Amino acid sequence: MRWRRSLLLAAPLLAASLLTACGQDASGPSGVLLDGAVLPDGGSADLAASSDGGGGAGDLAQAGALTPARGGSSGGSGGGATGGIAVRTVGAVTYRLIVPSGYSDGTKAPLLLVYSGTEGGSVMASNLASLAGAVPASGGYLRAVLDGVDYNGNGAAGAAVLDEVRARYNVDNDRTYLIGESAGTTAAEQLGFHLRQSYFAAYWANDVAAASADGPAQSAAELGFAPFGQVGPGGASALAAAIATNMKNAGYRTDPVTPYAGAGSNTHGSTEQFIAALAWLDGLSR
Repeated sequence: MRWRRSLLLAAPLLAASLLTACGQDASGPSGVLLDGAVLPDGGSADLAASSDGGGGAGDLAQAGALTPARGGSSGGSGGGATGGIAVRTVGAVTYRLIVPSGYSDGTKAPLLLVYSGTEGGSVMASNLASLAGAVPASGGYLRAVLDGVDYNGNGAAGAAVLDEVRARYNVDNDRTYLIGESAGTTAAEQLGFHLRQSYFAAYWANDVAAASADGPAQSAAELGFAPFGQVGPGGASALAAAIATNMKNAGYRTDPVTPYAGAGSNTHGSTEQFIAALAWLDGLSR
């Protein structure tokens, strides 16, 4: 598969409008590398209008039994603190894990699983750690990162990591999120639309030039709840629109502006768009 060429971006200071919309104070992130693009401190992003929970999504979420159970948590224990970014393996799969500083066994914590772009799993994990200052809520998540090149198109690798983290940590069943970045988008589509669809309250497909025009295997009615869905084009507007349409047709809860059209939406590897993705997740629940 042919990847997009690396871009050198010069982003302005992180716009207060993004963080105000999320109830956060602005603080510029440290240098971030996405898909080989070196980005200086800060960024600028206008978050799309808040997610729309209408259309009877609440009623769907109450209907029938969900896997995993609604309102509960995984009950995992024994994982312990990572002391920063820990490299772990499950079977033949290597991933990186960041555990919130205040986590202790029994703490019910949200989980964000990310497939990186060509910047790689190590750099993506560093990005997530550094961006906790720009999007404070994300610092409270368990964050598991797979390398999107190493596991290109391999949704099963993400399923193995998801199961491993849930077994070792007490993951909130209703606040588990997925982001697939560029080279990692095909694997994230496989995981979030097919293999573990019911596990994710929200899925943002980001920088989708390397993605396929995939869509959810089950509708919201079939799942028993309506996941949240958003797409960051990163310049691939037609493909982003196709993925967004598939989400909408499946009954996903989407923003009034979907695909995302804020700062960075026309630039592959934009830190602004990635920050918007992290901020969008805050408060979303099955």
